[in-house]
Amino acid sequence: MHRYVFLVLFLALNAQGSPLLLSDTGNGISLNPAVNYLEDPASQLQISDILNGQLEWIQNGDKTFNKSYNESSWWLKIEIDNPTDNAQSRLLEISYPVLDYIDVYLVSNDALIAEHKLGDKYPYHKRLFDHRNFIIPLQWQAQQHLTVYLRVESSSAVQVPVTLWDEQSFFGFDTTRTILQGIFFGTMIVIAAYNLLIFFVLGERTYLLYVGYVLCMPLFLASLGGYSFRYLWPTFTQWNDQSIIVFLSGVVIFGASFTRSFLKVKDYSLWIDRTLQVFWAGGIALAVSAFFIPYHVNIIALIIWAAGACIMALLSGCVCWYKGQVTAKYYTIAWTSMLSGGLILAMNKAGILPTNLFTEYGTHIGSALEVVLLSFALAERINAERRMRYEAQEHALIATQRANEELEGRVQERTRELEALTQQLRDLSNTDQLTGLHNRRHLDSVIQEEWERGKRYQRPLAVILMDIDHFKNVNDTHGHPVGDDCLQEVAKRVREGVRWPTDFASRYGGEEFCIVLPETEVEGALTVAERIRSLIESDPILTRNGLLPITISAGVHSLIPSGATTPALLLEQADIALYQAKQEGRNRVCQRKAA
Repeated sequence: MHRYVFLVLFLALNAQGSPLLLSDTGNGISLNPAVNYLEDPASQLQISDILNGQLEWIQNGDKTFNKSYNESSWWLKIEIDNPTDNAQSRLLEISYPVLDYIDVYLVSNDALIAEHKLGDKYPYHKRLFDHRNFIIPLQWQAQQHLTVYLRVESSSAVQVPVTLWDEQSFFGFDTTRTILQGIFFGTMIVIAAYNLLIFFVLGERTYLLYVGYVLCMPLFLASLGGYSFRYLWPTFTQWNDQSIIVFLSGVVIFGASFTRSFLKVKDYSLWIDRTLQVFWAGGIALAVSAFFIPYHVNIIALIIWAAGACIMALLSGCVCWYKGQVTAKYYTIAWTSMLSGGLILAMNKAGILPTNLFTEYGTHIGSALEVVLLSFALAERINAERRMRYEAQEHALIATQRANEELEGRVQERTRELEALTQQLRDLSNTDQLTGLHNRRHLDSVIQEEWERGKRYQRPLAVILMDIDHFKNVNDTHGHPVGDDCLQEVAKRVREGVRWPTDFASRYGGEEFCIVLPETEVEGALTVAERIRSLIESDPILTRNGLLPITISAGVHSLIPSGATTPALLLEQADIALYQAKQEGRNRVCQRKAA
């Protein structure tokens, strides 16, 4: 509620040309309407000229500041007052991570009080804040007026979406945003792994080309979204720009090759097949040119080239579908999703579409839908090929029974291999890759099954929720790799503390773990929880930075399932008990007694 009241107040004041007013409470709001800007075509203005000169600033309006591709420098001014009697602190986020140079100047009472140099042309460790976007901490004293000047210069599209956050709201929103990105990247990796396994089994080049396409797409989006710079090459600033060109070119290269191979385009339209070869060769040339031609020239050419390749691939699917190819219909529908996302991205970078949640994630959604639908198309192709093999077997039966038996044996062997691969992928999807425990999705399925069993036979069902104490401090102090070491060792001790085969241990999320105990009263669950707590407390955990003492807090609840209760209530009560354990000092086990 505070957010919307604050936003309405902000818009009303800004419409009158007033500076933004801070309140004691505030969530993330867009600062786009508060932005005033001017263009510096020759890139000659300095902050002293800005402070001393009488310049004509232009009000930005409600849309994100976006000047597409150009060679000018741009100055942005944002004025913010703190009318309260309390000191205030906020985070200013610029959520476009491929800007080359962002000079930040903080001015109060016409005096420069701070200056920062940001941009992806500086190594990642030079940033003020460990984040893929550009985060600028701001502080106000009571009744202080602060003016933020941003000088932006970039070979990429010049767009500056600015948002003001309080720290708690920022981390909450960023966690959700990161989860969505994780789901997207996880989906792409799983699909790539699945098709790579099929390639190893069948040896068909089409699947390898599809894997290349599926991997280039998330790598391109990770580079564009700043994830690659943060996690993969934080010091390679030149490659950070080049990677966008290379991976987008890879999408064109593998996409054109996959289309030709999967649809067998040459059998349906020779001129389309040759056109796809041209796009393939052009993609290679653009990938190589990333190391020689300026980025702003190359990216414009590549966007046009990629859009043309997407349209040609879609046309290939339509032609093959029209001429009777069964799998072409799945391909065409899938490529329509991809083309829609790609066009949204291109129109956003060109300044035609505004920057918002839809345009930011349009390419992610479109490409994710596309690879899923293409997987269906590949599956349909397998089925079609299997039907053809069965027909061949039937014809071979007329010639010789022995040949028929050999063919049947081969089909059965291949079927068993595919079933084994499917089971491996199912196990992979049910397992948390870091800890080796079952994941949250599998937990939801198991707890529902045990709930129905307990309700049918009126037997108790217990849940233990446990959380690593002060885990955020471990990550903040020692880094996430050390945090991962702690999670893996805690998971190992959780497994040691669970004795019965029917007891089910899983990673609940983050640093939380959940254990489901069928046929268990609260006393038994307390015994298990205390045993695990003692195992973890007893010995410090050996990490790559040395020994760390780690403790956990646990909440326990047990009940007999009935129609008046739900599994969600069971977990909720255990969570309340966990919270109680935290409140009472941590490193303890608390139970939530039935009402």
